[in-house]
Amino acid sequence: MNDSQERCRIAMTHEQAMLAYLRLADVSKRKQQLIGRDKLLVLAAAAACRAGWIDVGERCRQLVLEHNPAHLIGTYPTAADAMRSGDFTPLVNQLERMCGYERAEFLVSELGLDQGSEESGRDAGQIALSLLGQRQE
Repeated sequence: MNDSQERCRIAMTHEQAMLAYLRLADVSKRKQQLIGRDKLLVLAAAAACRAGWIDVGERCRQLVLEHNPAHLIGTYPTAADAMRSGDFTPLVNQLERMCGYERAEFLVSELGLDQGSEESGRDAGQIALSLLGQRQE
């Protein structure tokens, strides 16, 4: 596998993680578990930024701050800035220990949240933004 193929594989894994965290965040929101939702949104923001979906990461940041204006992510101008900060990394690492990508994928599968056939023809960013309740232009 060459470097380009490896980068593409890694980006797809980050996209899958982003979507898994967003699906779980939606479940938490519906159950009115906003603290849990915010944690999952931070994880989704991290995965989105890693996958190159900066607008998705930013929307996650906005939703966290709507619920919790004092959240650490609000001390950074953007989600991408937060993800690049050494001061923010420990929070992301802690959250990833709480619910890593594999655990998120397992929960998505167990809860029957897989949406493969409904999402054909849309890219991960479009799917993510629709999960976040934001319309694409």
